[in-house]
Amino acid sequence: MCVQKTPTLSIVNAFIFQTLQNYIHYKYRKIKRDLFEELPDTVVELGPGVGSNLRYFKPGTTLLAVEPNLGMHSRLKKNSETYSVKLELMNLSAEKLPFSDSSVDAVVCSWVLCTVEKPDQVLKEVKRVLKPGGKFVFLEHVAAERGSFLEWIQKIVLKPWKWLFEGCHLNRDTNQTLNHAGFSSLTIETISIPTFFLPIRPHIYGTAIK
Repeated sequence: MCVQKTPTLSIVNAFIFQTLQNYIHYKYRKIKRDLFEELPDTVVELGPGVGSNLRYFKPGTTLLAVEPNLGMHSRLKKNSETYSVKLELMNLSAEKLPFSDSSVDAVVCSWVLCTVEKPDQVLKEVKRVLKPGGKFVFLEHVAAERGSFLEWIQKIVLKPWKWLFEGCHLNRDTNQTLNHAGFSSLTIETISIPTFFLPIRPHIYGTAIK
């Protein structure tokens, strides 16, 4: 039997995100409450990490969690119990989802399209598995405005940030990727979150319908 090891950096990141749970809730609570208020009883989440979104799901929700980062698993399991969410954890990549065509009512993700290797392929998979009329709910940090001071900061810290946060790209144009994904309708809001994590202040959030 092959035992899959958990990289030390993944464990460190899990600790960081767990420690920041209350801060993340304080900064994002209004957006997340609005985004997640009408989700069905069964939800697919891509890259839930340690479970920052769990508190916004209805108690008793079944969460089909696609999370390839082993370092997050133990904390995700514990937090799902805290928030009375039924967790079905899958150690898989979002680029190839384990669901049948047109079988899912809702897919959610936050801070995921910045990290996956092929965000366009992830969105293609999301469209494939969603039922007609099904929705994809997202919250992502994105590239800063061109020519801005913040864009300069993102470029300076891009490589160390990507290493520390296991592939996170600070300057992805996720807005464009979503617009090219071919959803029947797409609503995107742009906002700057005044967090002390300066490079990730620019955000987009919204809903895409198949």
